[in-house]
Amino acid sequence: MFQLKVHRSEGFEYENLFGQVMGYARPGFKKVKPYGNQGDRGNDAYEPEIGRYYQVFAPENAKTSKSAAIKKAQTDFEQKLLPYWGKFCTPQEYYFVLNDKYGGTILDIEKVLSEIKTTHGLNEARSYLSKDLEDEFIKLDEDMIFMIVGGVPQIDSSQFLDYTVLGDVINHILETPSPFSRSGKLISPDFDDKILFNDLIYNGHWLRAKQLEVWQIDDYYSKTSNFAKQSLRDALAAYYAESVAVIPLATAGNSAGDLRFVYILDKIAPQHGSVSVDRLRKDAALVLMSKYFETCDIFEEPKNANAS
Repeated sequence: MFQLKVHRSEGFEYENLFGQVMGYARPGFKKVKPYGNQGDRGNDAYEPEIGRYYQVFAPENAKTSKSAAIKKAQTDFEQKLLPYWGKFCTPQEYYFVLNDKYGGTILDIEKVLSEIKTTHGLNEARSYLSKDLEDEFIKLDEDMIFMIVGGVPQIDSSQFLDYTVLGDVINHILETPSPFSRSGKLISPDFDDKILFNDLIYNGHWLRAKQLEVWQIDDYYSKTSNFAKQSLRDALAAYYAESVAVIPLATAGNSAGDLRFVYILDKIAPQHGSVSVDRLRKDAALVLMSKYFETCDIFEEPKNANAS
């Protein structure tokens, strides 16, 4: 299934797949979001603590785009990455991420990368192929693998949100308000600390995994000029307040946090009878929950032990 996903992914899709796998696999891995005319300055992702950089090239056919790949490998490093990123995070390793679709590397690219390694005194500079990404993928925990390729026992996950579905989910939230209310939060505590504090024993991993996809909510906001972000925040906060009122205590075998999680998820994306539609709606709901969990609009801040 992973190999099929690789073959189907091009351009940004492969870059996102790469970022998703590496984000799960490497704790210090950080994606770089392009900014305005400056772009990412030759750096799609990096591990700053060890000076390891990644630049992604994922054309439809890597071999027929050889000249473009060679130019990108060299100019992105020497003319973009070094002058900017090199000022505050010295490159030690440089990986040119190539979606070769299991076809193998290109000799001229390896030559250019070898020259970069020698010229700039790097510890490593080489291509990073589809097989290398698969090696990282198969080492992941089972739930993370399911999040990437699907097949999750309870809720399937998709790599990209369908914005039409996301809009439907958001409209449902705004059209079905809760009578409860909850004030906004200003502090964003450590994500894992908050998961532990709220006893999200069985469902915390969903929020952690979906953290990698919350950028899509902001992207959706930017494309929807008449959308009221505050109304959505208030609605989700009210759903949480309602869950606390309905589920004040844990039950046998389930923590209050996990029960409230399921309650909110069902409020956001109730089942409609179609497995495929429900899967997409649940996926959008989980990303929304992750975003507003991080900002403490749903669930409690770790310091607020008496809130629930």
